[in-house]
Amino acid sequence: MSSNIDPGDAAYRAWQLTKNGERMEQYGHPFTDYTMVRRIFGVLTNFKHNLTVQEAIMFMVAVKLARLMKSLDNEKMHEDSLVDAIGYLNCLHMADARDQLLDAPLHVVGDMGIYRDQSPEA
Repeated sequence: MSSNIDPGDAAYRAWQLTKNGERMEQYGHPFTDYTMVRRIFGVLTNFKHNLTVQEAIMFMVAVKLARLMKSLDNEKMHEDSLVDAIGYLNCLHMADARDQLLDAPLHVVGDMGIYRDQSPEA
């Protein structure tokens, strides 16, 4: 089986969606977005499973990997799932970087500025 998907194109599209694009505009920074996801998951499970922000994102990576496996079983790569999986991995990196720098002054990770006043609620 071969894919018509350019690996560089898929990675770039995922980066565009998560960095400053559509997803960032819709949901905000991944750390803030997945802080809410983990809180909701805690309520739904009666706090039997307290996910970290990073674990919440990894759950979404697992969902996309499962969908990719299904598409490969059907011998056709599902491009949106591939782009989404790459995007979630980018979110994981962004959330981890922000989590590590919450108490720090302005830092720059790659070309992404992280400021103290953007820290999520405790």
